[in-house]
Amino acid sequence: MILEHVRVVDRIRSIFSTSFLRRGAPCSDQDTTIRRGDSFLREGQLDEALGCYRQAARTDRGCAAIWKKEGLVLGMMGRYMEAIASLDKAAKIDPRDPYAWMHRGFNLWRLRRWDAALISFEKAILIDPDDAYARHCRKVTLEKRAGESS
Repeated sequence: MILEHVRVVDRIRSIFSTSFLRRGAPCSDQDTTIRRGDSFLREGQLDEALGCYRQAARTDRGCAAIWKKEGLVLGMMGRYMEAIASLDKAAKIDPRDPYAWMHRGFNLWRLRRWDAALISFEKAILIDPDDAYARHCRKVTLEKRAGESS
């Protein structure tokens, strides 16, 4: 279980460092606040990162990237329900963003809400059918659900 968690965190970090945060329209002029949050996040200072993202969200509620970042941090803090709420906002703003759906699925998975996690992973697959990791998450979630029902 611990190794599995480490893999999920590593995957989140790799997504964070690539296109996860760059997708979508630029967000107002909150760039300085967002970059400060990103720096805090890279340093593992989750409370400070969350504070920056929340400050940016107060000014620009329509920026999916800010909500995704907030959801990522909340999930890393173990605040899964809050993370899901933030990721729901991101998905509502940009429903074609597979990363919002994937991270929503990760948080639901941590709550052992297999059916809801499965729906999120499947939405990510519909958006990006070539994402092997999304298909893997779907497979593992199906196995977990089957294992608990037997």
